[in-house]
Amino acid sequence: MIKLIRPNKPTELTASEQKSLTDEFKSSGTSVWRKDYITKSLLDYSNNKCAYCECDITEESKYLEVEHFHHKDDYPDEVVVWDNLLPSCKKCNGTKGTHDTYKEPIINPCDDNPQDFLTLKNYRIKGKDDFGKLTISVLDLNNQDRHCKKRFEIGNAAQEKLEDFLHLIEEYESGASTSTRRKNRIINGVKDLLRLAQSDKTYSATTSSIILSSSDFDEIKAKLTNLNFWDSELTDLEEGCKKVKI
Repeated sequence: MIKLIRPNKPTELTASEQKSLTDEFKSSGTSVWRKDYITKSLLDYSNNKCAYCECDITEESKYLEVEHFHHKDDYPDEVVVWDNLLPSCKKCNGTKGTHDTYKEPIINPCDDNPQDFLTLKNYRIKGKDDFGKLTISVLDLNNQDRHCKKRFEIGNAAQEKLEDFLHLIEEYESGASTSTRRKNRIINGVKDLLRLAQSDKTYSATTSSIILSSSDFDEIKAKLTNLNFWDSELTDLEEGCKKVKI
């Protein structure tokens, strides 16, 4: 989970449209929130990701559900209130269910910064306080099959790449291979890895956390800096990682 910036509500969602849709929902229970202008806006500002688990909800098996942060059955007046809508995958939406977020608040990634309340350790998300711990419980963010295994796969792949880059750099330092091609392979490879940890990528919180907590990454940065290979783009990419790391 990462911090999301909610844009202004869609222009189509006027006060009169909101009232009309709300009245329709109250009278018929129709899924009035399944409007193209609503779903498109949600996908756009989340980069097509679930607001909770960061999976790609445009994949065939993970379609978008419009999540009502304050549940629509308990708070029908908020059924199309823009600030109450989040993009979610089916599993996260179903897991959260009818949890009452007014009575027992959890993290809303548009209003709260998950970095302040969550951290990652041994591929499990830990709550820094009761607010974070309740969020993990309500969303089942440490589900073994859905989340922990995926984090391990991401972390293992990232660590293997870091080890490979470190080996290439050590060879370069030793003089065994100092070609321009080797230099570019190292720099571009590290950049590509860091790009996978930016906010617009799936599972960016996990990827960035794994990279930035690795001693291999620290060593790679130090060596690239000593070789004058660490440039402004790498700095910007690292800063992007820091913004989503938990």
